[in-house]
Amino acid sequence: MRFKQFVIVIFLFVVIVSCEKNGGAAAEASSTGKGGSMARFTIAANHLYLADYNALEVYDISGGNATKKASVPLDWGVETIFPYKDKLFIGSTNGMFIYSIADPANPVKLGSAQHVRSCDPVVADEKYSYVTLRGSGQCGAAQDGLYIYDIKDVLRPKQLSLLPLQSPYGLGLVDSVVFVCRADKGLTAVNVKDPVNPKEMYTVKDANFLDVIPIDQLLICYVLDGILLYDASDLKKIVKLGNLNY
Repeated sequence: MRFKQFVIVIFLFVVIVSCEKNGGAAAEASSTGKGGSMARFTIAANHLYLADYNALEVYDISGGNATKKASVPLDWGVETIFPYKDKLFIGSTNGMFIYSIADPANPVKLGSAQHVRSCDPVVADEKYSYVTLRGSGQCGAAQDGLYIYDIKDVLRPKQLSLLPLQSPYGLGLVDSVVFVCRADKGLTAVNVKDPVNPKEMYTVKDANFLDVIPIDQLLICYVLDGILLYDASDLKKIVKLGNLNY
């Protein structure tokens, strides 16, 4: 891996983490559509989407400035937002919600999957969405684990499976492997090739893992005291490349 690529990736991730922590002017962040599963903002189709607790704020950033286009009322506690093609997957304290952004300035609700109160990051691909529910303390009473939903009919998401995992936080999807951050319990790789029967592969325990962003063959991990970077070219065994503490 080239040193320049390492520096660029670390810089972009620091920008993302900084914006998330400050809750401030996210419009100044990278124009990429990538984001962590625990992010409360994302960029897609030249629009910035901010997940407030009870609203989805929409800004057009195509002209270099952030022009507010819409504020979509939400009646539930929004926690996370994840973009995939022309859709937004929104995790809240009581469910996962799918919005169309075919018209980027006017998000339209398509479907939802309800669950008991919990904390729930979400990622998705063409056919399935992957949600981690953490049901302890202020998050509520849900069973900890990785929940997989069939979203081929986005109007009616259907739960396919639950893999119990203690203390799940953010997650990232690479091909048929989901990486689940589990705080001080490590980063767990789960084979989801068969979404009805997901299988744990291995767990790395290099740090206290909170969120992960896959980019190409890299995993950029947001940990308690900084950032860890892994080579994920071989999904059967990821390799630590470096770290940045802050």
